[in-house]
Amino acid sequence: MHRRTLLLTALLLAALCTPVSAEAPRLVCLVSALNGKATLSPVDGPKKPLEVFTRLREGERLDLPRGADVQLAFLQKGVRETWTGPAQVVITADGGQSADSDTPPVIDKLPLRAKPAGGQASSILTQAGEQATAQVRTRDVAVPEDKTLSDDERADLDAVEKQVAQMRATAAPGDMGPDIVLLEELARLGQKRRLTEELRRLREAHPDNQTLAHWEVE
Repeated sequence: MHRRTLLLTALLLAALCTPVSAEAPRLVCLVSALNGKATLSPVDGPKKPLEVFTRLREGERLDLPRGADVQLAFLQKGVRETWTGPAQVVITADGGQSADSDTPPVIDKLPLRAKPAGGQASSILTQAGEQATAQVRTRDVAVPEDKTLSDDERADLDAVEKQVAQMRATAAPGDMGPDIVLLEELARLGQKRRLTEELRRLREAHPDNQTLAHWEVE
């Protein structure tokens, strides 16, 4: 038990220790599904309940009790990790890390296009910049326009939409993975009007989700 505590402390220090001149910890993944109750320990605030669609930064920690499980969509890597409690999971750019989990995460590939190594591509992780609150809200005053797609980009979007339809056909209740994949592809291709419409649909389907209520498309 003492060794596990030391390992967890080491993971937290490794994730949080950055040069003084470094920017705030990066947003690296989203919660795509959650069964049971879990808590989030942010890098700059008190512990709070975890919620689907929450965007997570490097160094943040999830506490999963026995019987709970969470799916994390790492969009830059194009993978989804499923963690089962009891476990404390520290978020890093390379994925979740845990010193006390009884089982390793289940890892699935997501149907996402490759991103530049530096993360320059548009993403739902960075749509409104990387403010401390990491909130993104759809503006109601003006509907954004979609970027005109090339033939190759249109083919990319069509392919992802077909894969999303297949994911939805087999997704468990509460699994938002298909929606997150679609939102990410729309953001990558600059389809802001469509992205706004999808976010509005999700808000209507999940009126109690406070994270969705604060997403913004710029």
